[in-house]
Amino acid sequence: MSFATPARSRWSDVYLSASVTLVGATGAFLVMVTLVLGLQERGASGLQVATLIIAESLPMVVLGRFMGRLVDRFDSRLLLVCAGVGQVVSCQLLVNADRFEWVVAGGVALATFSAVAGPTRSALLPAMVTRDDLPKASAIGQTASSIGLMAGPALAGFLVGAGDVRGTLQIASFGFVATIVAGLLLKTRRGVASSKVDNAPPVDWKLSDDRMFRAVVWGMALIVGAVSTVNVVAVFFIRGTLGSSATMYGLVDAVWTAGMLAGAWLCARVLRPATTDLAVVRWMFVSLGIISVVVGAVGAVTAVLWIVPLYLVGGALNGGQNVIIGTLLGRRAPAAARGRAATALQSRVQGGALLGYVAGGLVLEVVEPRWVFVGAGVLGLLAVLLVAPGIVSTHETSQSRAHPVPELPSPVLGTDAVGRTH
Repeated sequence: MSFATPARSRWSDVYLSASVTLVGATGAFLVMVTLVLGLQERGASGLQVATLIIAESLPMVVLGRFMGRLVDRFDSRLLLVCAGVGQVVSCQLLVNADRFEWVVAGGVALATFSAVAGPTRSALLPAMVTRDDLPKASAIGQTASSIGLMAGPALAGFLVGAGDVRGTLQIASFGFVATIVAGLLLKTRRGVASSKVDNAPPVDWKLSDDRMFRAVVWGMALIVGAVSTVNVVAVFFIRGTLGSSATMYGLVDAVWTAGMLAGAWLCARVLRPATTDLAVVRWMFVSLGIISVVVGAVGAVTAVLWIVPLYLVGGALNGGQNVIIGTLLGRRAPAAARGRAATALQSRVQGGALLGYVAGGLVLEVVEPRWVFVGAGVLGLLAVLLVAPGIVSTHETSQSRAHPVPELPSPVLGTDAVGRTH
């Protein structure tokens, strides 16, 4: 079984990939927040906002297994170029979408191409770094992603507040050109090109091969599903209940991502190559529990500025989580199956989030936004208490079934495997 890794880290590719991630993440969240704000200003219901968010999550959930095999079998350069072209075209179509149905269709198309680009980049990063550089490489990628996530909502709030929704979408489309640039300039490649060089045989990898990783994936899906209901509710809570502007909504949303920046680098300094997988998993679920408490506490605030410190704490823990899951994936997934490992995680977590979006849209019709935040935090904390003991108990049995990690330096899966939790 191949755990191919370079003799030393290729930092030029790491920083190029991070730059592309920054621009692409800015464009993605610029589109998402712009569409949500546009619907809210048109008088759309919570159910319609939920429908849009659900539609954007469906491609990864429904096509996750197919996307994973696609990423592992085809040339990463070809995949990135084609995905980037598709993202640009989809965004341009959204510019002229004046009906709700067309907005949803454009969102699905954009999400489909993004479901190819994201796992492709995630699977490429492990081939760029050694085991000793795992945390640093993840933190660099997480920092780039976090800056993009922070810039996207803030720009969307500012531009939509100025009344220029179509112009915002036009700007966002240029961000997706970065995906094409990555495909053309990155020296590290996977799929057809890399297999011809390494002569690496195909790997028959399944999520069930690693009991510990399987438990982590399904546990995260349950917990993220519980707290993701607030994604649908946040715009109504901040703008409706608290009476804030579109600009303030964008800025507050960006605070969470600002916390992710600090959390990623703090986690990178704490993690060491000798840190056991069990210790990594324990900290991940402790942070999920604290995030749940933070989400519930947001529902108790009476002024929008009180959300800022809560979002900073939650974001810091979320940023550390992304570094942790990237490290865990890099340690336990074979090199030739990292596309499938990434999509196995993302599809199930997205599926849990999707159910949360449905619940958020439905509950918002009968419950005030404030109480949705409180309820989501309570459910998330209960889910952590339910799932965490079972995951720890799988540790001993999973050691004999997991793919072995050699003593020589090995790579880490790319950052942002999970993205934002809240």
